[in-house]
Amino acid sequence: MQPEDSPAELAAIGLRIRHRDSDVWMEQPCAALKRLCCTVYEQRPVRCRKFQCQQLTRLAAGEIDEGDALVRIADTRRLADRVRHLLAQSGYREDGAPLQEQFDRLTSTRIDPELEPELAEIRQHLEAAMRELKLSLARNFLPPPGTGSVA
Repeated sequence: MQPEDSPAELAAIGLRIRHRDSDVWMEQPCAALKRLCCTVYEQRPVRCRKFQCQQLTRLAAGEIDEGDALVRIADTRRLADRVRHLLAQSGYREDGAPLQEQFDRLTSTRIDPELEPELAEIRQHLEAAMRELKLSLARNFLPPPGTGSVA
């Protein structure tokens, strides 16, 4: 949350706001994101208003065209779907938490490859898929380090 945001107003439009001591934040994944569209776009939080993903920045600069951006978006969504699938194969039950948090929870429990070879193989695929997803997000969506952009 940014100082300009009103937690009460954001909660009133359906965003899940959490408080702990003096910290206030929006629960993720965002409750306003439905079918890849923001349902509160005109009233979205300041952080969302300021954020420009690399695809939008490159498109505006004429470095890529809309088709290129859509391909990168689709490819990255497929990577995220692969991570979700492997999480499920590993026995993780979808709970709405961000993928990184789900991954961290699952991988915090060690497995013995000798006792559970199938699960160990799935875990290896999951770890590789998560690395690939994070790399794609960093390369294609998140602002480059040191740019001062809100991320």
